[in-house]
Amino acid sequence: MAETHLDAPPETRANPPVQASLPTASLRIIATAIVLFCLYYASSIFISLICAIFIAFVLEPGVKLMERVHIPRWIAALLMVLASLAVVYLAIYLIYDRVAALIGDLPAYAARLRQIVSHLEVTIRNIRLSAASLVREFPQAQAAAPTVRVEQPSPWGQWLLRGLGSAYGFVVSVMFVPFLVFFMLASKEQLWRTTLDLFPSERRARAEIVIRGISRMVRQYVLGNVFVGLISAAILSTVFELLSLRFALLLGTLVAFLSLIPYLGVPLAMAPPLLIALVQSDFTSVWPFIFIALTVFLVHVLAINVLTPKLVGRRVHLNALSVTIALMFWGWLWGGIGLILAVPITAALKAICDNVERLRPLGEWLGGS
Repeated sequence: MAETHLDAPPETRANPPVQASLPTASLRIIATAIVLFCLYYASSIFISLICAIFIAFVLEPGVKLMERVHIPRWIAALLMVLASLAVVYLAIYLIYDRVAALIGDLPAYAARLRQIVSHLEVTIRNIRLSAASLVREFPQAQAAAPTVRVEQPSPWGQWLLRGLGSAYGFVVSVMFVPFLVFFMLASKEQLWRTTLDLFPSERRARAEIVIRGISRMVRQYVLGNVFVGLISAAILSTVFELLSLRFALLLGTLVAFLSLIPYLGVPLAMAPPLLIALVQSDFTSVWPFIFIALTVFLVHVLAINVLTPKLVGRRVHLNALSVTIALMFWGWLWGGIGLILAVPITAALKAICDNVERLRPLGEWLGGS
């Protein structure tokens, strides 16, 4: 038996390692499926955690500045969180009246929109009848049957709120974000040390470089896009006000930040002002609609080609294909919030791939031209 084993061909002796590699591949597939399962069904937890990490990255320089003037770190973290909440509260206070007025006018806008849709349906029906008469195909009279319409929730609303879950879950998640940010900032040194301890000693220096690079990238990306959005909002709000478009300030701000979404931003941004203009009775010609669409497009081009390179920089080295795939994947997984987080998450993954030897080809593919 021993001689038979020794005389076996090399291919036979090479089979066991190939078979041993199959369980490893299966385990990787199972692990990937488990990760996707958790990301989908525990989306509100992961979204809250990622948003808290990004906010902590943005507020960290302010905490360090307070530490330099001998303010204890936990007090500095508390002051930065309270200041951020005050800014959010002030923004909500400033736009609350306009949002309430828009919500109050929604029934009138809906009625006006139904009138426009009914007029379009009549026009299309007349065109169809005229076309049928030209070929002598007159529609046969049919008994009028009652139409039953079942109101269903809007699929767009479901998609936009997919990653946030129910209203109760969303409120609870939002309430936890300030606490998460405070604990991350207050115990940053301990978290930093324990995170680096997760890596082997020979890789800790590289891991520290990667984490610091991700922190700088996220901070510059978030703050830069906020400044770009505010500048674009000022321009758009001014133009909408000159056109006597209702809710000009609210629409300008909404359109400015919607246009920052890669590729999908322009059509998403054009929809709200064009819809308001459509149901606004004093817009009787086509020129205001053309001017609104042209203004949104030009401001988007200005933001992407001039403001973003200056304020955001070029830290997010992602090619067009990787950004498109990221938008599709995270949009499918988390809905509207996934579109917002897709680019910084993918850029962070690329930074990790660039510093891990086995993942460098993937990092080059994500950022290659």
